[in-house]
Amino acid sequence: MPEQFALDDFPCELLLNGMSMHSVGTRRTSERAGDFDIVVTDLVLGAFSLHSGFEIDIRGGDASWRRVSLNELKAVLRKSSLLRVADLPKASEIAECQLFARVDDIEFPDWESGGVSNLGREEACVRYVQRVLYRVGIPHLVAGTTFTVPSASTARIPLKRAGFRRSAISRSALVEPRTNVTVQLVQREQRR
Repeated sequence: MPEQFALDDFPCELLLNGMSMHSVGTRRTSERAGDFDIVVTDLVLGAFSLHSGFEIDIRGGDASWRRVSLNELKAVLRKSSLLRVADLPKASEIAECQLFARVDDIEFPDWESGGVSNLGREEACVRYVQRVLYRVGIPHLVAGTTFTVPSASTARIPLKRAGFRRSAISRSALVEPRTNVTVQLVQREQRR
């Protein structure tokens, strides 16, 4: 998993194309020794690494905002005690940690059981799925009990570890056994 910096620990405030970033991390790249990627996470887009095409503004301490290049931002991070490039995980390690992050300690939301409506059960199940996907770092969009994710097969792994089982009706659906609610995983098409 990328080394995530708490906002209080990150050496500067960061604007990316004018948008404030709240989740910033780093990961080692295998291309060049000593180099690293700066990874930000957006709730809709998911995690992505910065490149020179972004407009990057930083503000440290009481200073005003200033535009920096990607290399200048990396230099700021190298100078801070937060970053030791040799300790950064590789992309494959990040994926493995996210995919197999612990999900057994996530509490299942309470719901009121009523004989007339399934809405309370569905809402509890949706909140539970959101908690699991958030824990493992899988971005998602929700519409009812349908979850749009970058990879349905990848999202299925932590949900099965959290107790969901495959639906007998559809290969892309999973059933939560406590509520008997079915959730659908839909893979988002990649834009080219």
